[in-house]
Amino acid sequence: MNKKVLIVEDQFVEANDLQLMLGKAGYEVCGIARSVAIAQEMIKNEKPGLVLLDIFLKGKLTGIDLARQLREDNIAFIYLSANSNEEILAAAKTTEPYGFIVKPFR
Repeated sequence: MNKKVLIVEDQFVEANDLQLMLGKAGYEVCGIARSVAIAQEMIKNEKPGLVLLDIFLKGKLTGIDLARQLREDNIAFIYLSANSNEEILAAAKTTEPYGFIVKPFR
């Protein structure tokens, strides 16, 4: 498996904590994107094997919008979210993520 991971998270502290945890576990974090537009560019250039994806990001597009593209491109993704709104979680589930990680994580 490609061990390159892209973190798509607009919260600086959470993104950096994740980067440290993944590095200690032997994964290569190929970047941190704080919006869908930046993530799309990084995905094109870095070709990650996995994307850790927050649902709510800076800008008009959400992590769910990006997840639809990732699914079409056969790129694995896992949602990161503190949101427990049933409607949003139902919309996220339709994209068939590899999983959900509930924030805050340790």
